Amino acid sequence: MMKFEQGIWLKCSDPDALVQLLAAWDLDQAATHVMGYIGTRLLADRDKPGSYLILAEFAEADGDLTAAEEAERNNQREETDQWAQKLRALADGELTWTHYDELYRTGVTGDLRTG
Repeated sequence: MMKFEQGIWLKCSDPDALVQLLAAWDLDQAATHVMGYIGTRLLADRDKPGSYLILAEFAEADGDLTAAEEAERNNQREETDQWAQKLRALADGELTWTHYDELYRTGVTGDLRTG
């Protein structure tokens, strides 16, 4: 099953607020039915302090849609638009959106430290 990730590059002077925004999104999504949404990661750029990458992961869930189509369906939701507006308010400047098809992943099961 091919996975798809949406990336958002941004600068932000309040990383704690980014974490809170993402955690609130995950809590809200746990109570709804977002097809294909697996989860989100927030990565801090060690070489560019104050720069971050958000990765939202999607998979095929419905059988008739690819993972990328699942992500696009999620993008059309009003809740997603409201979340993006909050993200823009936290960002120091413009957001850069990127899109990735997963071609390979090393298998990880259980705890990341123990595999």
